[in-house]
Amino acid sequence: MRLTLSALSLGGNGAQLLRKLIGDNRSNPAVDALIAHALELGARFAIVEDPYIDLDYSADYQMFYAGAFKAYPRHTRRLHLFRDDVTQVLEGDFTNQGAALEAHGYLGFAVIRPIALGPIGRTVLQFPAPDDGLVVRRASRADFRVHLAGAEMTVQGAPYIQQESKVGACTQAAIWMASLAVHTRHRSPRFTVADITALAVTPSDQTLSRALPAGSDGLNPAHMIRALRGMGHQPLFDYFRNGDSGRPADFTASRVLRYLDSGLPVILLMDDINHAVTAVGYVETPGAALTKGQTYDVFARALLVNDDQRGPYRLLPLRQADIEHLPPHRLMMDEGRVLTVEGSVSHMFVPLPRRVYLSAERADIVVGDFLRRQAAELGEKIPDILAESSLEAAASARRFYAAVRNDNLVQRTYLTSAARYRHHLAQGGLGMDIKSQLLSRTLPHYVWVTEVMESSSTLAEPGGPRTILGHLVVNATSNSDPDSDLLMAHTPHVVIHRDIDVADHEQGRDFTEKAAFFDHDGPYPGRVRR
Repeated sequence: MRLTLSALSLGGNGAQLLRKLIGDNRSNPAVDALIAHALELGARFAIVEDPYIDLDYSADYQMFYAGAFKAYPRHTRRLHLFRDDVTQVLEGDFTNQGAALEAHGYLGFAVIRPIALGPIGRTVLQFPAPDDGLVVRRASRADFRVHLAGAEMTVQGAPYIQQESKVGACTQAAIWMASLAVHTRHRSPRFTVADITALAVTPSDQTLSRALPAGSDGLNPAHMIRALRGMGHQPLFDYFRNGDSGRPADFTASRVLRYLDSGLPVILLMDDINHAVTAVGYVETPGAALTKGQTYDVFARALLVNDDQRGPYRLLPLRQADIEHLPPHRLMMDEGRVLTVEGSVSHMFVPLPRRVYLSAERADIVVGDFLRRQAAELGEKIPDILAESSLEAAASARRFYAAVRNDNLVQRTYLTSAARYRHHLAQGGLGMDIKSQLLSRTLPHYVWVTEVMESSSTLAEPGGPRTILGHLVVNATSNSDPDSDLLMAHTPHVVIHRDIDVADHEQGRDFTEKAAFFDHDGPYPGRVRR
């Protein structure tokens, strides 16, 4: 069996050519959305790799297709997309072919399965570019290495796959899309859709046994949690609805965004259409807050969602009012109706690392309680101390505590490792005296970082982070006394750190708290995942 690489120009009829390559001229929403996204990225040329042995399809083939009476092909094809003409590159020197291919604008790949109703297999395409003045936050993304006849290329994106009802449903596809990003970024174990189904249906029950093969008709939340646990994650589950009464979009979105900002995908269930999708990012406005609130969703317009039925990188508006500000061709639709977070999202699942024991919501509460208590008890004393050496510092601190008391600050909370936190801090614009206070503290492997900003905060640069007033660090590996979960707090001109020590416990205290004061401080940019 010989591998063939065919280069072709998409020309002026790119959509028609891609539809023939992917769907054999059959049209469905996922295929149409993938084609539209590829052309929007600037795809003008393609390389077809045939045959291609795909791990995921091979697992599906072994699980179901090999035992079917109808003879299904064993192999797939892989479609690689480029901005520039790559015809001559394939005929050039193999030694530098990978770099040459990347230089021609590699946009990603799509595995084409020989399945008429679900042809899109493992697919990774670049995230969409900013649109209509919005900023795209690429939360759950990874760098995927691609090998093409000995050449190595890299594409950054969020994995996508179309469900194939004989071996799995939307829930398995959503879990797969979440888990492959985590596997690639954090080197966790790799699982196929067939593996996920096997984990979810063991042991089986009456619900699963209503379809054959078991689990092919979908999974309920308990099965999804079972699968995520079997994959080595610590699944975090939340339920947003009680009967017919929904919760507002900001309540739901604030919970989702904390984990997206942590670089983690979030699996969402939408009970009104009985469907599961994977949130991989979000879009926000570069300007001030859109609504009132104390969580970062006040700046956001929509979640960026991979939907196995509707295609990659769809937009799920947070609220009805956000719809008119979003590109219409990317909106998630159902029977002519635009779906929204506030109207549809009912459950969420997050594949957390095993050593994270404190939820993002709890960390956010710990930070809010600390700031309000500090403003109430020390909101006058700390500015008086600062006034002894700097009236400007004292005035800045007073403004900050007034904003805390009036609930005028926004908190952005995300999970990170101590090493990555220190790296971002070291590269930031804080003064060396403040950096030395923060970098010298011992931290657990995982921490929650909460950035504090004004609701009027704007992006420090196009596509960059917002300007923040300070940040606080919470122990993510603890779920004990909230008073001892907070480890460090940097507010204007003040750094407070806590030492958790055995000797303090023997004296009836949970920690030792110390403060340092600084004449010079200032707004500095937060952290974003580029």
